[in-house]
Amino acid sequence: MRLFLLLAALIGWATPVAAAPAEGVPPPAAVAAGPAQLFVELVVNGQANGALAGLVIDRDALLVEATALHGAGIATPAATGTIDVAHMTGLRATYDAPEQRLLLDVDPALLPLRRISAPAGQAMAPTIDTGFVLNYDLFAQAARGVRSIALSTEQRVFGRFGTVSNTGVLTAGGPRARRGYVRLETRYRRVDEDRALELNAGDLITRVLPWNGAVRIGGAELSRNFALRPDLITVPLPSFAGEAAVPTGVDLFIDGYRQSRAEVAPGRFVLDSVPVVNGAGEARIVTTDAVGRQIATVIPFYVAPELLRPGLTDFSTAAGFLRRGFGLRSFDYARAVATASARHGLTRHLTLSGHAEGTRGLANGGVGAAWSPGLWGALNGALSVSRAAGRTGRQLTLGYSFTSRRLSLGAEHVERSAGYRDIAGFDLARFAGSRRSDRVSASLPVSGFGSVGIGYVSTRAGDGLRARLASASASVPIGRAASAFAAVDYDFGRHAVSAQLRLVLPFGRTGVASAGLVRAPDGSGRMQASVARTPRPAGGIGYAADLAADTRGEVLGQASASWRTERMQVEVGGATNGGARSGWAGVTGSVAMLDGHVFAARALPGAFAVVQTGMARVPVYYENQAMGQTDRGGRLFVPNVVAYQPARFAIDPIDLPLGTVADRTETRAAIRAGTGGIVRLPVAVRRSVTARIVDRAGVPLPPGTLARLDGDGASRSAPIGWDGILLIEALTGRVTVSARTADGGACRATMAIAAAGAPMADLGAVPCR
Repeated sequence: MRLFLLLAALIGWATPVAAAPAEGVPPPAAVAAGPAQLFVELVVNGQANGALAGLVIDRDALLVEATALHGAGIATPAATGTIDVAHMTGLRATYDAPEQRLLLDVDPALLPLRRISAPAGQAMAPTIDTGFVLNYDLFAQAARGVRSIALSTEQRVFGRFGTVSNTGVLTAGGPRARRGYVRLETRYRRVDEDRALELNAGDLITRVLPWNGAVRIGGAELSRNFALRPDLITVPLPSFAGEAAVPTGVDLFIDGYRQSRAEVAPGRFVLDSVPVVNGAGEARIVTTDAVGRQIATVIPFYVAPELLRPGLTDFSTAAGFLRRGFGLRSFDYARAVATASARHGLTRHLTLSGHAEGTRGLANGGVGAAWSPGLWGALNGALSVSRAAGRTGRQLTLGYSFTSRRLSLGAEHVERSAGYRDIAGFDLARFAGSRRSDRVSASLPVSGFGSVGIGYVSTRAGDGLRARLASASASVPIGRAASAFAAVDYDFGRHAVSAQLRLVLPFGRTGVASAGLVRAPDGSGRMQASVARTPRPAGGIGYAADLAADTRGEVLGQASASWRTERMQVEVGGATNGGARSGWAGVTGSVAMLDGHVFAARALPGAFAVVQTGMARVPVYYENQAMGQTDRGGRLFVPNVVAYQPARFAIDPIDLPLGTVADRTETRAAIRAGTGGIVRLPVAVRRSVTARIVDRAGVPLPPGTLARLDGDGASRSAPIGWDGILLIEALTGRVTVSARTADGGACRATMAIAAAGAPMADLGAVPCR
């Protein structure tokens, strides 16, 4: 490359040129000599890419092929042919004869737009194993001479086939009508993480839009579930644009915290798909050039969580039979129903939605939209129409929301006509429903004071009854840890005022004490005091005590104590209310079976893991938190794993016994919700010995000599170190060593290595003959 530039420079030096023009245009070739053709290196805004381009100097013109300029990222008036860069708009050219370079100072508008995106989240295939979980909650109570005991259980089987679960409650004692076993939910669940799809069959609650009502059914549902893919960004994120005239470093700060850093070439750039907080925020783009000059640009933005990213679709469709008497009867299903809902991100500012449902004698459908006009929050609206019993009804929903660090606003208006019906209330014999409801709320943090919130709710039922309630609250910090909370509610219908004032003081790591005054709507007052300490996540003792006395002389109180271990949580307590006393006791926990072993743990509503090392007393970490040491079987149970997240599992090899080797000390694994996975980090004992290999004269073989080891039916090679030392790993019994001596000859040594013995044993000198 340098030699070629030197030859090109000699050609340019041998070509006679005229004096340089006044405006920095390089000296053109002499008219008598004609145009000069050179090969130069293009340097765009101080950045060279090493590519050569042909340059023709003709008088005051500098002619370069358009394709060469395109290769350097410069937009030209013509796609082909030659371009006179000396007279091109938006570009200034200077010919550097000694270095054989063409220096181009280009307007950033002529350079390509570069998109800089945040690193995409990595989707990880989940660890799938077969196992079983039994969650239990045993609760006993005695009150007013009546004793009862209830056992709530969940049985769950999981594997590659999916997850099958069943929940129910077995009751003894108490009212005769509630004794016996009541089945709650039986369900089969299967997921497809790649397409973010979920199939549920059995007892379930339908997934609907915010302006619809959900119902319990016995049937099947197919839906999109973005929780299966935590790497996906579902909301439209803002883009931040800028331009750089020279190679520049770009830092992006969101609300004062740096989110990303990148190096950009000269030209326009866009910071795209940068994760930011929901609601209103402020982005600050700081560009730093090669000499340290900085330019900061502040750009406000708004991220509306109600919207979907353009092109993204969310949906749910279900069919089955309405569930009645849930919690009272095991099998009570009514008429067949079907529902379908969908949302689609049309643009960055607009998401459309639709819903349809029906049953015999009822049809209901509607459309809606969520729109974010920019920096002013998000608007949403929906219109539904129903047809039932020969009557047509409608429902109109309008809403607005705005969230920022300084202010949060929310408003909703729902209006239904008298004939409107949906499947949530169509099957009820006496269901009037609300005909109109309005809700307005606002919260405002006040610098140096705390926060203030206000709200208003108004609803009118189908039978004409109306309820209106206004509320106001304030939270004020006191000192470093304590805080005071005050709230006032006013019922317009009863012209009643209720209020409360409470002082909260945390203590220790998990304790909190509070005291306050409460005014009821009927004008009576009550003093309250409480103290509570929550057991630590790893286990320990917790307690809670509450005492209240009102102006009528009634005293109410309750106290409880809990004991949390790795295998269960036990709680006992008692209460008194106007002379009536009650007591209770309960124990919750679970039994899990995975990897052929049974583990006792606290309740397991979500995912869990078993770390398998094959060796006892190995320290295990989950997301850099110490979880304990493996048991005698080399396993450690890890509860409460965040589902679908690629989590880091690791072991600490520092204290491993001498002679043990861990092939890897950490790994990442994702576990499905409600299932368990086996994370393997094997630790093996490797029998290693050393021998000093010497020749016939007793002289150690030279260092670096490659020896061949044969034993245990395997062959491998190992280098001989200083003083003839040879390390032999994972071989026992009769082992043969073949090597080359210093004079170029071949030799062989035979040794016997015991299967048991001290690690790193030294066999001493072994002759190689």
